[in-house]
Amino acid sequence: MSSNTSTNSDKSKNNDNSQKDNDKSKDNKKKKDDSNIFLDNLGKIFLSTIGIVLFMLLRSTTSNNSRTSLREDIEATSLLDPLEIEDLRLANTDFTIDVWYKIVEEIKNQFPGRDSISYPEFLSVVMKVMREVKGEGFTIQFGHLVDRVVVAELERVDKENSSDGVDLKKDLMQNELPLSFLYAALSLALHSSVTDRIQALYDTMLDDTNNNDMTSSSTNTTDEEESSTTTVSGDKLIQMIQHLQNTCQLVPEAQIVETNSKVPYQTYRVGTGDELVKRAREGYGGKKGSAGVTAESDGPVTLEDFHAILKSRTVCAWGECYVKKTSRAATSDR
Repeated sequence: MSSNTSTNSDKSKNNDNSQKDNDKSKDNKKKKDDSNIFLDNLGKIFLSTIGIVLFMLLRSTTSNNSRTSLREDIEATSLLDPLEIEDLRLANTDFTIDVWYKIVEEIKNQFPGRDSISYPEFLSVVMKVMREVKGEGFTIQFGHLVDRVVVAELERVDKENSSDGVDLKKDLMQNELPLSFLYAALSLALHSSVTDRIQALYDTMLDDTNNNDMTSSSTNTTDEEESSTTTVSGDKLIQMIQHLQNTCQLVPEAQIVETNSKVPYQTYRVGTGDELVKRAREGYGGKKGSAGVTAESDGPVTLEDFHAILKSRTVCAWGECYVKKTSRAATSDR
């Protein structure tokens, strides 16, 4: 009898111990289920965050260094230094806007219907008009600076055409260049306000049907009326911006555009005239959804549009984008 009682007691104890073990296992499982994933992995999350931040800083720094390196390269390889351009204009105080329009008119008379001539032909007209205006002593001072950009363009065109199998004259100086480029190069020496310079370049882009009289003093309309009635094609605009770029009249920063290579960091290259104009007209760099500097993103432009494009940060001719003015078409008169 006592043996049975002892056995039953042992079984009861074993059952109690088993129940306790089950309860303890359930408690441990409940604690495990109630654990916080964030707190349990706080160290890993912290290290991952630090790693991501360091990677983004490295990527941003490398990207900025790439952009800075390209800007410095543009400055180093530029044919003309901004100070040289300034000295060129200051040395040619007699080369005024009136003389400019006389030269343009004479070129139109001597080469009617032509949109390209050789540099010697162009220079012969320039010298002829200057002699007629102020005598034999009147010439382009520091003219070798203008020659430098023209010769570089002739060499570039020669190299480009040679690779395409186009035969050019052996004497580079006898090869023709677009009149629009030659005007852009000549404007380097033009001693005038920025407003007059822009007007002069715009006038050279106008067709004869839009601009029968190129003289600055013989118009019967105001600048505001003219800017709203005459237009220049988008192609001519792009061509002129490209010429200003090739003649070192755009700031280096404005010429930098992003490439499609964004991994592991953003890379950059020098943009073309087409790209710079497109970015200006489509509102690149502004707030999301912001309009460009012209009413239309492509097509013909008015004089006011031309002003706005030259002042935009993606073109910035003569550093005009750094000059704060209230009017969209206003420019500094340095």
